Amino acid sequence: MKDVYVISIIALIYSVILAIVTLIFFNDYLLWAILGSAVALFNHSLMIKVTKNTITSYKLVTHLIQRYVFYIVIIAIVFFDTKELGTQVMINSYIFLLLGIASIKFGAILYSTPLIKKPKEVEVNQNDTENS
Repeated sequence: MKDVYVISIIALIYSVILAIVTLIFFNDYLLWAILGSAVALFNHSLMIKVTKNTITSYKLVTHLIQRYVFYIVIIAIVFFDTKELGTQVMINSYIFLLLGIASIKFGAILYSTPLIKKPKEVEVNQNDTENS
């Protein structure tokens, strides 16, 4: 369970870095980057809550439906808010939204690298070394 919290912290750090970079270079799309990160982190925290105790298929299916409804609502909000601004603005808004939504994915990928997650040491038996 500790791994899940570490992934959340890495994703939060990525979200803050994404927000700062977006604020500096692409100020118009800051809202979408933050909104995507917030939804992804919120869904991840709900998944931690669902899987913390006993897992039932009802709770899991309910959470998955809720997760995808959140994503569909956010995508619809971006669409309706940017459809008058032109195709390029809409595409850029979706790109920053997806960069925010991918924060948990980036957190999991960064956590699995040897830089952060140390490989477990394998016990070497004395008999195995003598046989070799």
